[in-house]
Amino acid sequence: MASEVLCGRCGALLTNPTAPCPRCGAPASGAYGAAPASGPYYAPMRTPYRRKNPLAAAALAVIPGCGHFYLGHNVKGIAYLAGIVGLQFFGFDLDLTVIGAAVGVPMELGGGALWAYSIVDAYRTAKHMEANAGFVGYRPS
Repeated sequence: MASEVLCGRCGALLTNPTAPCPRCGAPASGAYGAAPASGPYYAPMRTPYRRKNPLAAAALAVIPGCGHFYLGHNVKGIAYLAGIVGLQFFGFDLDLTVIGAAVGVPMELGGGALWAYSIVDAYRTAKHMEANAGFVGYRPS
């Protein structure tokens, strides 16, 4: 009985289930491509990791939240979007009042600082995701 064995990291078809993956070098996991039997010792197979480009994440983060949406961190993307837009909007509204110089300008500067940090955070998050997936240095293919 021949079963297809897939690499646990990249999903490549392995001809020898005990040898390391020829594509990514991952050690043999023994996970079979067919649906496993039911029971306490069988767990669902993980889907292969889809690599994310840190530079693309940073470039997309120029639009608030988009870099994090690209990485799959939707809650973080919504938080950055709401924080940046909220600080800019309310800071601009307060500039039109008497207390604008005291409160409005710092709120606008805070929105700009949060925007810059979101770009850095998207880049660092993508690098962290790559390292956790086992890819040491990112090289676009």
